[in-house]
Amino acid sequence: AIRIISAETMPLSPLLLLLLAPAHPFAPGVRTRSPRRVRLSASVWPDDASRRAALLSVAVSPLPLLLRPTASSADPSSPAETSSPAETSSAAPSSPADPPPSVAPSSSAAVPLHSSWLSVSGLNSNSTSPGNFVSFDPSAYRAMRDDQSRTPFFERAIIARLAEVPGGAAAATVLDIGTGPFALFAVAAANCGAGRVFAVEADPGAAIAAREYVRKLGLSKVVTVLGGLSTDLAELPGGAKADLCVAEVVGSIASEEGCVATAADARRFVKDPADPRSWMPCRAQTYAAPASYTLHSLFGPPEFDWKKLADEPVRFNCRDDGLQLLADPVLVEDISFAAPPRGDVAKTEVSFTVDPERLQANELAFYREYKNGRLSSGESALRAAAAARSVSGFALWPRLILREGYGGADPIVVETREFPTGGHRRSHWQTVLPIGAERPIGGLRGGDRIEAAMEFRRPTGRVDNTASYTLDGKVYPSGTKAMSDEGKV
Repeated sequence: AIRIISAETMPLSPLLLLLLAPAHPFAPGVRTRSPRRVRLSASVWPDDASRRAALLSVAVSPLPLLLRPTASSADPSSPAETSSPAETSSAAPSSPADPPPSVAPSSSAAVPLHSSWLSVSGLNSNSTSPGNFVSFDPSAYRAMRDDQSRTPFFERAIIARLAEVPGGAAAATVLDIGTGPFALFAVAAANCGAGRVFAVEADPGAAIAAREYVRKLGLSKVVTVLGGLSTDLAELPGGAKADLCVAEVVGSIASEEGCVATAADARRFVKDPADPRSWMPCRAQTYAAPASYTLHSLFGPPEFDWKKLADEPVRFNCRDDGLQLLADPVLVEDISFAAPPRGDVAKTEVSFTVDPERLQANELAFYREYKNGRLSSGESALRAAAAARSVSGFALWPRLILREGYGGADPIVVETREFPTGGHRRSHWQTVLPIGAERPIGGLRGGDRIEAAMEFRRPTGRVDNTASYTLDGKVYPSGTKAMSDEGKV
């Protein structure tokens, strides 16, 4: 469902939540990593009359109709049309009253993009002194456990590491930070023969559940669950040192769940903290690319105010076709657990070239999305062409390197989007899109330049000190001088 910030409640909100809960083709995706319930706000509408009209339309209309820009769009009861954008590109909108695609045209000068937000923006968080850290509900933990692009890869990497420990797995000590209610990787290490396993969990309820789960499995003599933050531990029981530290505290932006502070502090628990094999993952990365977004193009003022999302990014299911990349992804964050960053601030400057082949593919994908939303073929074609040639911001997503390739073995890597293209794939992690402008920047062509200066503030002290992010970009039409050409980047 479309999720809007604000805690405002209204008399119809229970009905709204029921109506908006089902998945929809235009929806940003399941927030499995951040499962807070959908909340609807009056503040996204400019006045009470608009709000009431929107609420009434929710109460009496099928959900697809909510995504239609006017009441004059094609009859939703008519059979679905199957023509392609090419076949309908010359078709007129279904009514002269239909608004044009709500995309601001680009000009001959650079057009700015800006976004800033906190790591906990839009996510569940546990409030502790002095800050916040991301937390999860049971459905999110189950999604992580059942993610076949994640859990089996960690298990393979644990087996490989335990085989390297002198004396074999039985001589190995494993530390699992952020173990969750299933003590997932702690149990995996114990089942693989590890002699001692310490599982740390900050969430009190999850720690209790983990301890009970370990007991039911008959692993209490091997696995010890420790409640609290790892940064608050004076030492591991008995002064133990770990051969392997599993720390899957990697967010949809790699650093947003506190992995920098966790890795910097946890070195004191590890036998050889400078050895990448002592860490899992050994590196956590964030990739980025400029992106187009169907809803940002479809909805605009005065009916919808995107400024209300200025400090909270949209989070997408990684398979959501409503988000499409405009250029090949680039690496913007690379955190080594064996050599964690020393400073709190990381800055990077990146440049992208709009890919004409991606523009064509994105137009087809968006056409299908709009058609699934019950728009007419003609209107779908017009809107898809405009949306595909617009940029809404910079999409970001994580990549986890569990093990580098040792002794000729292939590295073990968790991909949340296809590598290196950034294509869609199944993952419980999300793709994060901070909206960079009130309206998308449109009129893009192949060869246009999009550049960005990114600043990631990742506290290296306590894990519950909140990270923050700032992106400043510019779109340069083909033939204009980019920032990098001017020596400014």
